[in-house]
Amino acid sequence: MCQTFSLYLKAQQRRLNHFVKEYNHIRPHEALDMKTPADVHDFSTRPFPEKIPNFDYDNNHKVLKVTKSGAVRWRSYYWVYVSAALKGKYIAIQELGNGIWKVYYRNVFLGFFDQRNLRNKQQSTRLEINLV
Repeated sequence: MCQTFSLYLKAQQRRLNHFVKEYNHIRPHEALDMKTPADVHDFSTRPFPEKIPNFDYDNNHKVLKVTKSGAVRWRSYYWVYVSAALKGKYIAIQELGNGIWKVYYRNVFLGFFDQRNLRNKQQSTRLEINLV
């Protein structure tokens, strides 16, 4: 069965390759003034790094690692949910005063959390966008 499946995948890949070649290089597109995508596509001159470099946060920020659930641990007991898209990444928090913290990923502001509102140790608190 594995051999049959392998043959099926190879045949499917050949069909897909044929479609891609026809779509990009042979068949003109009305939206492109009857040109092919290959005729109008320009490759980017911007260098693309193989690995995204680590981001260095300022010394006045606390740096926390986002867990696989998308939250960060706060004061050993509480959870603050940031985003599942940031799992494994490092975020920075900066205290504004009165227990209110600003949360950043790199130089992007994500929101606020108020540590005075952290009550339930089992449930994570979500970030707020507005302080009001």
